Amino acid sequence: MGIVIADSNTPVQVTAKPLQDVLIERQLSANAQVVALNDTPVSAEITAVVKSIHADIGDEVKQGTVLVFLDADDYELQLAQAKAQVEAAKARRQQAQLRLDRANELKQNQYISADDLLARETELAVQKAEYQRLVVAQKIAQRQLDKTQIKAPFTGVVAARSGQLGQLLSPGAVVVNLIQTDKREVRALIPNHLVETLKQAQNLLFTNSQITTQVEVLKVAPIINQQSSVQQARFSIIGELPVIGQTGQLTWQLEGSLLSADMVVKRKGQLGIFVVDGQQARFLPLNNAQEGRPVPIDTSKNWLVIVGGRERLQDGDDINVK
Repeated sequence: MGIVIADSNTPVQVTAKPLQDVLIERQLSANAQVVALNDTPVSAEITAVVKSIHADIGDEVKQGTVLVFLDADDYELQLAQAKAQVEAAKARRQQAQLRLDRANELKQNQYISADDLLARETELAVQKAEYQRLVVAQKIAQRQLDKTQIKAPFTGVVAARSGQLGQLLSPGAVVVNLIQTDKREVRALIPNHLVETLKQAQNLLFTNSQITTQVEVLKVAPIINQQSSVQQARFSIIGELPVIGQTGQLTWQLEGSLLSADMVVKRKGQLGIFVVDGQQARFLPLNNAQEGRPVPIDTSKNWLVIVGGRERLQDGDDINVK
């Protein structure tokens, strides 16, 4: 039986695509979460009994809304007392002023000594200082009374309620936990080696199965976590607002495109691609290629890249492009 030797010049059947069709966008991503700008335990500032509660878990409240009323009777009495003391001090100050005016009239005719005049000037100064002290005390009493109404510091949703009707609160006792809803942002942990790429980012998005919305960089913390080599980045939301607490991906694109890693083959220790050169396959080395990674490439080239049948090709082989 004779041996049939295959013709070494038989063209290799291959398929090819234009370079633009095998490029991929330079897209990067990181895990991200939507967070409220403030998540605050709202506390009592005075000692008082809870009189009524006007917010419960899940309630949406506007900034300035009264969440809890505390018993104000004692503080109203203290304010009334402070106002009375201010009025009395005002009368004493006026009297001291009149006595000084009279003393100055008597001085012209030398009917009063210098010591008596000095005493009346001193008395007026003391009464003015006392009046100012009591005015401040009245303002303090007013502030204490105002604190019997615990108000929402910002617009948000009540996440938890600790205060109970009839409970005696002391300063610092948490009444409700309020999560801000009118100000939110996206936060992500960015690998240290990718932080600089955010400056070149195009089409920066927060995305998950429910929403895709545009964001922009607010701040990147200048601190690297030594264990995970990441930096925390904050992003403002300039598109549709996602729900606070949602998780997803932060994605961003860089200028230019990359050649897909599966297009790259190795020949004689060099990484490169095969392109169609007339009726032959031409191997083009890619000096910046790394095995298993997409390759930055000049996208202006009009190469016809061999995508099928390249596994057994050598530089200069005859080919038949399907």
